[in-house]
Amino acid sequence: MDLRDRLADVRRRPRLYGLNTYGEFAAFVTGMDAATEWRFLKGFREWLAARSGFGASLAWQVVVVRIAYPGETEEFWDAASRGESDKAVAVLFDELQFFLEDREKRNSE
Repeated sequence: MDLRDRLADVRRRPRLYGLNTYGEFAAFVTGMDAATEWRFLKGFREWLAARSGFGASLAWQVVVVRIAYPGETEEFWDAASRGESDKAVAVLFDELQFFLEDREKRNSE
């Protein structure tokens, strides 16, 4: 199973992987990146920053929450990372899919 297939499986059956909160999903994705010696998400933070307009100084985990909940305050990050946040999880998987598709497209040109 390649990494994109694994992401699709995690999205489809998160409880099988023991994932409930946005923070847990973000940690899982970071673990996938670590397993590939930091190649899996290479450029993701910068890509998200350019796409979202939130700037390059934020971690990708924070940018995803800000995309999901654009009007919320800084304290919302703490709540979203600890509690269940289906919207942030959906945004994470959507943005990862768009990023990986964009990277594949650029690499094939």
